[in-house]
Amino acid sequence: MSKTTEAYHRGLKAGKLAKPRLRQWMESFIRWAKTQYTATQDMDYPGEMVKCDRERLLNPPSLSKFPETKGLPDLVMAERKGFQEGCACGDDLMAYHFSWFFFSSRRLNTRHVGRDVQAGHCTSVYIRDSKEGGPLHGRNLDDIRRPALEDFQPPPPHDGKRVFRREGVSSAVLCDEEPQEIFPVDPWLLIPEDCMKLKDVIEFLKRYVDFWGPQNGILVDMEQNAAAFEKSNCRVGFRMSTDGTAAVTACSYLIPEMKKFKEERSRLSLKRRGWNEKSPDWLYWTGCDARYERLLKLTADANKRGATLEDMADIVTDHAVPFPERICLAGEKGHPDDADVNWTLTSQASVLEGPNCRSLFWRVEGNTACYDNPPFLIPGKGVTVKSEWKKNTRAA
Repeated sequence: MSKTTEAYHRGLKAGKLAKPRLRQWMESFIRWAKTQYTATQDMDYPGEMVKCDRERLLNPPSLSKFPETKGLPDLVMAERKGFQEGCACGDDLMAYHFSWFFFSSRRLNTRHVGRDVQAGHCTSVYIRDSKEGGPLHGRNLDDIRRPALEDFQPPPPHDGKRVFRREGVSSAVLCDEEPQEIFPVDPWLLIPEDCMKLKDVIEFLKRYVDFWGPQNGILVDMEQNAAAFEKSNCRVGFRMSTDGTAAVTACSYLIPEMKKFKEERSRLSLKRRGWNEKSPDWLYWTGCDARYERLLKLTADANKRGATLEDMADIVTDHAVPFPERICLAGEKGHPDDADVNWTLTSQASVLEGPNCRSLFWRVEGNTACYDNPPFLIPGKGVTVKSEWKKNTRAA
């Protein structure tokens, strides 16, 4: 099967899956955007998204600068054709599906001063050396409660194979910069097969800096070298691990050059709104920084002790301190005047490989926080569940 045919069938499958709820998703995010960017109340969102989407397709990247994108425009169009046929949707839903993230980060968040994006305080943690005989990973999915986005199931068992890994969480900067490159390119899919060492991946991602993010995240290569990254629209900073750990949370930058940039843009957004450091956004930003610093400390402390899966579980479900410093959220507001409340919708702690390969998975149920529900226990492929693992868990 040719790459073009594969792209078409990938789009066809995605279109069929999205069809029942795509318009509901689009309308939900448009309502959210009008709350965040109050000056856009009268904007024709579907029309502007379609305009933006078409502009992106008319600006393919230079092959001399980005040779890895050779043939990519044909694949992009084939996938879109498949999606349209699978979903039977119009231009507005096509633009939403393929360009909403770009539109919101590279147009709304650069051309309109909004409130800070307070959903998506996700968390990702990696500890290479553990008492479990394999590396540990923790992950939280945080968001506001959205329609049709809470059909949570435990993740499938992982096979315990060592692979290159990338884990990201949301992050954005108000009054951010707009990139020169706008064509829909996913650099993560273009990383060459022989580019698997951390330093080489980092150099590749720096070259494609305009095309990805904004997000914070961690990278782990085949040799278990790790780094954290913090990414705005057009800039990126990396924090190389010296102890085999990496951790990030959302809506905060602590890498010096990224922290400086974010503070400059944050102050610019306050100035344009006539706000000061007593404003909801500023209080929220300082809370996110405190939360990020707590996450790094919890991770370092667990690593020094010799971490177990239970240690990783304690990190991702941490609620021992008040919001906003706590890691696991349960319906808190960043400020009393905020319209939205934030939840950790799912938490997961995993042993990634080895004879003890397994995961613990928590989810919100009704208005009960993740940490107040017993976790699911998911053994790795071919792993026999030990009796001591079953304590305070449920069958999955």
